[in-house]
Amino acid sequence: MTQYPNPLVLGLDLEGINRDLIYEGVDVNTDRVMEIGAVLWDWTKKQPVSILSEIIDEVDRLPINEELTELTGLDEEILKHWAFRGEDIAIILKKLALLMNKADYIMAHNGIGYDRPMLKALFERHGVEYPDAIWLDTLTDVEFPKRITGRSLALLEHAHGFINPFPHRAVTDVLSMLKIASNYSLTRMSKLATSPTVKIVAELSAPNWRNKEEVDVFNRTKNKVAKARFKWNPGNKTWVKEMPKILVDEGLQFDFGWYILES
Repeated sequence: MTQYPNPLVLGLDLEGINRDLIYEGVDVNTDRVMEIGAVLWDWTKKQPVSILSEIIDEVDRLPINEELTELTGLDEEILKHWAFRGEDIAIILKKLALLMNKADYIMAHNGIGYDRPMLKALFERHGVEYPDAIWLDTLTDVEFPKRITGRSLALLEHAHGFINPFPHRAVTDVLSMLKIASNYSLTRMSKLATSPTVKIVAELSAPNWRNKEEVDVFNRTKNKVAKARFKWNPGNKTWVKEMPKILVDEGLQFDFGWYILES
């Protein structure tokens, strides 16, 4: 096969059964995948060239609860009749690996926090070699206009003029993500994704709470820090944001004081 002339991005999304995703994040010891959606996308033509969409049922998964069914539409009956099991899951993963190896980049929305660790653990459990690839995360590696403040897929879809008719199903979420991301520079995303990261700390000291003027200044600055997506670290009582070093090198600016946390 001749080399494909245009950049190829493999959009990827997993729907999973997670023990406590909101408060504890991914736990690969208990969390399992129930749906895989992958779309090989011609970045130049903005078109899919290959699609994989499969439901799987891992033997040691947790039960599907009512909340998860309400979110995704997937339930025990659908898995019973349509899911692949046992050795067939490895066959699905080998097909996915072929698409991953064809792609110049893998793209996911919150891939760093969810899809990437879930997928790697899935490959390991079923004894399939996990392809090495550059991952782009549309949650962090796309520079959306300032008017777009939300980062959920639903809000991003609305901001880009369309609605996903099947939200929280793997392949339709992938197609929505790729439609959104195609409005932006792939080269820039790659630079952000491959840049080393640094931790930025906002300079925000507690005021004299009896001094109304100091408190007002503090609250105004705190609102700016929160709006800039800094997160509160209760351990050392600081507002911190992790970001690509390339942004600092390019002259990153905030309208409040900040410094780089040295490792």
